[in-house]
Amino acid sequence: HKVSKAGITGLKADELTYSTQSGFGDEWVPDLWSAQIWNRARLENAILPLFRSVEMPSNPFELPIEGTDPSVFFVPETKNETELTLAAANTIPDSKVGSGKIQLTAQKLALRVGFSAELVEDSIVPVLNIYREQAMRAILASIDHVLLNGDTATSGNINKDGGTPAGTDRYMAFNGLRKLPLVTNTANAVDAAAAPTLARLRQARFTMSPAYAARPTDLAWICDTGTYAKFLGLSEFLTMEKAGPLATAQTGQIGYLDGAPVIVSAEMSLAAANGKVSTTGASNVKGTALCIYRPGWFVGYRRRIAVSVDYLPYYDSYQLTATVRLAFAPFDTEAASALYNITV
Repeated sequence: HKVSKAGITGLKADELTYSTQSGFGDEWVPDLWSAQIWNRARLENAILPLFRSVEMPSNPFELPIEGTDPSVFFVPETKNETELTLAAANTIPDSKVGSGKIQLTAQKLALRVGFSAELVEDSIVPVLNIYREQAMRAILASIDHVLLNGDTATSGNINKDGGTPAGTDRYMAFNGLRKLPLVTNTANAVDAAAAPTLARLRQARFTMSPAYAARPTDLAWICDTGTYAKFLGLSEFLTMEKAGPLATAQTGQIGYLDGAPVIVSAEMSLAAANGKVSTTGASNVKGTALCIYRPGWFVGYRRRIAVSVDYLPYYDSYQLTATVRLAFAPFDTEAASALYNITV
């Protein structure tokens, strides 16, 4: 027995009927649900709005681009009739205007969800509307993911370094922003090996062509949340509340560096020291700051996002599908640079 000030206390328990006791109260306490669903926290699309887009009347679709400029010469005054010719004797040498094209090849992203008619009938929340909206958000987030992380390589993939991607992994659709400096043109990648500094960020920015790097209003920085936290410690980082008239930001913009907007994206993962996401999860502790020349990239749409909900009476169930067909390509291999291996 257990002795207390009030007297002798026995060892028995659950003598009282209470609200969660099975068979003695629990069955009479209703388990009520709210008709308002609690949405997951999400960042809006930050990558897709940065680029120009074009509707693709065919797949593939050829996008004409400017080629080399004609040559300019220092020439003397025209003095002789023999110089009045289109041949080599003309005092102004002739040259050509170059031409080029970029091929956009659309790839498809898709999802499918099946659910029963009973769920639609009995659920306290409007299942059809909620599933449709959530599918749309998932496709939009995947577009940002692929534009940022796209890599078609089956080995050494920047999203699965040390492993083999599945053929259906969404980033296998086409090559994206991060791959250009990390793999395609490694001269545009700078190893930070420390916390970010303005000097290092400028070094990464100016690995791009001078014609791009010198146009801050045409640039954008994209970073992960860990790198963003480090940016807040830089006195040169101009946060949005201090940006004044510049603070007419795109979705996701958090500030400015040297006049270029800074975007934080939930689709930018921490990576290993080489800038790639390793299959060894413990290695992925480093941040990345990606600098892009926005006019140097084009998004092509062969099919805008389409969401369909179909009732199949012979199965008494529903099938929801969401699809999009799009392409993404750079003007050249100078349209992005990266500061990687950032200590966060």
